[in-house]
Amino acid sequence: MPTARPFTRTERRRVPAPPLAVGVACDVSGSMSSFTGPVASTAWVLARATASLPAARTATVTCGRQVRPVTYPGAVPAQVSEFRAADKYEDFTRAVNALDGALGLSRPGSTRILVIVSDGRYKGTQHADGQKLITRLVASGCLVIWIAPSDTANTMKGARVVILADPAATSAVAASARTA
Repeated sequence: MPTARPFTRTERRRVPAPPLAVGVACDVSGSMSSFTGPVASTAWVLARATASLPAARTATVTCGRQVRPVTYPGAVPAQVSEFRAADKYEDFTRAVNALDGALGLSRPGSTRILVIVSDGRYKGTQHADGQKLITRLVASGCLVIWIAPSDTANTMKGARVVILADPAATSAVAASARTA
């Protein structure tokens, strides 16, 4: 009967976390005016939280008549960048393309999230063209979270929709949707 103990060895391996890319597109049309403060705060919290992770980048843009950057990839904002929602047009496709170009949301190799805060009421071909972009992003493995102000929002297929009736709850809802 053997009395020797079997050889044992404990080996700890560090599992690398994939890089994280988070893009946020904020609709700044007049119909979204009651959400600008909470959305700006959410974008700031998201940028600060993402910056605390290794190899993580975030960018935020507003989409109205023009697409304007709020936070750039690699930059950590010191304070909340406030903006107004008074535009009569939303250039949604340009905003998504800008975030994709800056963060590589359609390229595999990292964890990628696109957060859209909008009621989805777009003019012209923005909705049809936007749906093609969202379909392409989802097919590439990018998670798309759509935060809508009501259940009557015109969201796009493939996006994980979160209804947000209370503007003050934007940050909490966005955090729980990202975690899920």
